[in-house]
Amino acid sequence: MSRSRSDDLDVRELAASPVHRAVWDRHVPVELFESTEPVVSEPVRSAMDHVLADVRARVRDGSVYGPDGLVSDEMLRDLAADGYWRLRVDPAHGGLGASFSTFARLLSDVVAVNIPIGVLASTQAALGPVTTLLAFGTDEQKDRLLPLLARGERLGAFATTEPGTSSDLRAISTEAVRDGDRLLLTGEKLLITNAAPGRLANVMCRVDGDLRMLLVELPDREDEAFHTLTYGLQAFRHLQNHGLVFQRLPVPAANLLPGDGRVIAYHALNHGRVAICAGTVGMMRQMLASLSPWVQTRETFGAPIGSRELVQRRVGRLAARLVGCEAVAAWSTQLLDGGYRGELEGVIAKVFSTESLKEATVDVLLKTHGGRALLDGNLFADQVHELLAPTVFEGENEILTLGFFGGLSRAHGDAVLAPMRQALGAVTEPVPTRERVGRAVAAGRPLTSYAGWVGRRTVQRLTPKARGTAVTDLDWLTDLAARLLQQTGLEISTAMRREGGRLAQHQAAVFDLAQRVQWAAVMLVTSRYGARQVDPLVRRAAACMAAELADRLTRARPSGAYYRALTELGAEVATGRFAPTAASVELAAATR
Repeated sequence: MSRSRSDDLDVRELAASPVHRAVWDRHVPVELFESTEPVVSEPVRSAMDHVLADVRARVRDGSVYGPDGLVSDEMLRDLAADGYWRLRVDPAHGGLGASFSTFARLLSDVVAVNIPIGVLASTQAALGPVTTLLAFGTDEQKDRLLPLLARGERLGAFATTEPGTSSDLRAISTEAVRDGDRLLLTGEKLLITNAAPGRLANVMCRVDGDLRMLLVELPDREDEAFHTLTYGLQAFRHLQNHGLVFQRLPVPAANLLPGDGRVIAYHALNHGRVAICAGTVGMMRQMLASLSPWVQTRETFGAPIGSRELVQRRVGRLAARLVGCEAVAAWSTQLLDGGYRGELEGVIAKVFSTESLKEATVDVLLKTHGGRALLDGNLFADQVHELLAPTVFEGENEILTLGFFGGLSRAHGDAVLAPMRQALGAVTEPVPTRERVGRAVAAGRPLTSYAGWVGRRTVQRLTPKARGTAVTDLDWLTDLAARLLQQTGLEISTAMRREGGRLAQHQAAVFDLAQRVQWAAVMLVTSRYGARQVDPLVRRAAACMAAELADRLTRARPSGAYYRALTELGAEVATGRFAPTAASVELAAATR
């Protein structure tokens, strides 16, 4: 089947990805795995301070939610007055023009105080209509709709999931039929966060047979053309989350975003997945805030459990994961701000952060609180659904990782392996000797090129001495991560060369290969993030996270030096002196 122009564009954009380049190019562009502190304007900083102050105040006095258990209208109005909804909208349309990096930083801070308030902003300004309008909207669409979003008069939602499909956009059946200067929308969307009458939803549908993205201003009242479905969803139960049913709902044709709906959806999902990573940082801060006083006051056999090495190791692992997620969020948001497509990086951010959050929820939070974790009022019991749901939101992690492999490997297969196969086929064809020699010479070029590419991808075997002394050496960990990324390219290429088209059927092997790329990328990002930190505990947490990934990738047992570094980190973090969680510990103490 011939490749379309959009497919060619996809390949070119993916080839610019830092992860793609690190795996396939001659050298790893380490500078593209660095992050810097975002520059924040005074109006943006003021709005951020007001938002956090108001959310903290309402959490303290228990007034975030209304009698129905949902985020109250008063809370929503306060957030609008603070400038919460304006942050990502450009100043020309009534916004503050905050960068995505800055927005993600606030998102982490808000989630650390209250998860649903953070999810509202993520749905509106990362996954939802603010992001898509800024990138793809016409001038008329921006002028008409962005001010409404900035003022909070309409909150945004993202509606692609249907009863019969989630990640497979090709199976979408919702349809909009042209009727003069309007479209008549028919279909059903399922599990749509922030969906309610009066809001603005990005709705993926078919128009003239093509997948398109339609901005739907949901009516203020339900009727035969539009109504919502309510179900017993446990995750994010403090937010409006409904099914949307359309039956020839009239929508202005002017609300149809120009371009391929799939491109728009993937752009939104890239931002949404990175926003999830930022949210996990806040959730892990909440965890550490709940654990710090507990491990200091809970005694067993005459001593606080925080003095036990096993508990210190747990707390250290949580701190390492928190800093790893901070590093990945800072890196991936900066890439999106810089104009990178961020598809591979967004998947890495989402998968690593939510798997880390899942491990922290079960292996640290639950185990350390013990049976009390199941009591009302405990973070685990009250929010376990919110803590685990991100592993399946915006794509289930293993399915996402298989798609990640496809995007990562496509160009190498087309540009390197396919010519080599063709060349080898040409040599063995029964043709006259002179022509056969000429073809053999021509075939030698791709074979020689490939041999040289393979020869550059070797990873030195780690000696016990090197591993033991390198646990806190961030520069050494950076160098190893870069070499491991190059090695993953060789592993993937070898599998593709041996299996050919059969490789896609070996999903377990494909997942393992893709996961190794993700771990190596996170290791590189985290080691570089740690190297620019001044706080010694944050540096140590970054080093412990990078060292753990190094052991996974080299299939080595953790060293004694690693365990010492981890338990020493956990012992100090448990005292509440860990800078990333200081504000959360203070708030937790005030609300007990």
